[in-house]
Amino acid sequence: MNNIKSVRLENFQSHLDTFVEFTNGLNVIVGQSDSGKTAILRGIRWVLYNQPRGTDFIRVSGDFVRVTITFENGTQITRERTGSKNRYIIRAEDKEDLVLEGFGIHVPEEVMKAHGMEHLRIDHDNELMIHLSQQLDAPFLLEQTSSMRAKVLGRISGAHFLDMAIRDTTKDVSQLNVRMKQEQQMIDHLKEDLEPFAHLDTLQTPLQETAKNIQQIKSLLKRKEQLEILKTTWETLQKEEKETKDRFERVKDVEQWESKRINLHELIQRYVMFEQKRKQEKEVTKAISICEHWIQKTEETEDAFSRHDQLQKKLNNMKQLKQKKEQWDEVVHSTKQERQKVMRTMFIDTVNLQTIEKISFRKETLRKLLVVSGQIQKNETQSRQIKQILQRLPVVNHLLSNQEKIEATVKQAMQLQSIRSNLLEYQMRIEEGKRFIEKQKKEQERAERLWQSRLLEEGTCPTCGQSLCKHEQ
Repeated sequence: MNNIKSVRLENFQSHLDTFVEFTNGLNVIVGQSDSGKTAILRGIRWVLYNQPRGTDFIRVSGDFVRVTITFENGTQITRERTGSKNRYIIRAEDKEDLVLEGFGIHVPEEVMKAHGMEHLRIDHDNELMIHLSQQLDAPFLLEQTSSMRAKVLGRISGAHFLDMAIRDTTKDVSQLNVRMKQEQQMIDHLKEDLEPFAHLDTLQTPLQETAKNIQQIKSLLKRKEQLEILKTTWETLQKEEKETKDRFERVKDVEQWESKRINLHELIQRYVMFEQKRKQEKEVTKAISICEHWIQKTEETEDAFSRHDQLQKKLNNMKQLKQKKEQWDEVVHSTKQERQKVMRTMFIDTVNLQTIEKISFRKETLRKLLVVSGQIQKNETQSRQIKQILQRLPVVNHLLSNQEKIEATVKQAMQLQSIRSNLLEYQMRIEEGKRFIEKQKKEQERAERLWQSRLLEEGTCPTCGQSLCKHEQ
């Protein structure tokens, strides 16, 4: 708590601007009645505890009220109120001014910390102002009840801590007594529950023997599982051994088969070598026959000169053939061009076959279309009759559905008419292709006849040099 050093009241009740400075010790304020003695205490109370509330304490001629309290530690608290402001200002050394507004009816916590004169809290519902009293208040605590006085004295002296400790201890002792009673009851119930099992000590020995037997059974079962695993493994090994023996039986003669394979390979090599020798022998025999033939020819020396003359003639013929060959090359070139033209038109046969198949299919389709067309005409006649009947009869759902089917059939007939026109166009194109093929065949035959006539005029084959008669033979 800080001691108040001075108070300044501005426009507070009867005080226009009053400054009161206090000293250490007892301070007494004296004066006539209604001179403002109580207003000083009321101003201090207004700053410290925001009491009284309202604006009735503002001086009649003033438009604001301000009360400033200065404490010994240099802190200064100013409470002011105008028509638009209601605030606290806290000034402290080496600190910025703290302005507090919008606090309502409660004193800001910063103000309470600044002066340290808080109310004494007696209990949850009661608190006591021990630093200030009203003008008409009775002596301290005398107007309170005995129980309140006891609480206040206990709170001031610290006896309330003892009361709290005693109360908590009594509560704990009571809870412990209840708990002990419950635990004792539980112990009694457990003793009653254990009475049927009092003879368990006599059963301990058989139980231990049974546990040993169970352990032995578990070990035997474990041993059984191991033996079953070993049995399965043994059976698997037996099966593998049998398979291995079978494989060994199949491959035990592998050395014999290997030797046979080697012999067979040698026989194949010998056969290949003999085949080569046979071919060489055949070629040698042929060469011998040719040599013998030429030897026979060389023996006819009498005809050598005549043959020389014939060769001279053939040389002249060769020169002529050279000229003919040039002409032949031209014919071959033109023939190649004709063949290329023919190759360009070879696809027409394929197209012709595919088109003929399509034409046959479309003819069949056309025949069906004609049948459908007749049915359509009949359907149209029936449709007209149905419409006439419908004009006389009420609307019926199934008749309308039949009419929709007839319209769909008419639409299909129109599509078939379009297909028929396309089919006629394809037939015209096929006829044009046939005429083009006939024309190309005629040109090819004419070129072949021209080529054949020139070859006959030459009399010799340009490939082998023999006469055409011998070549044909």
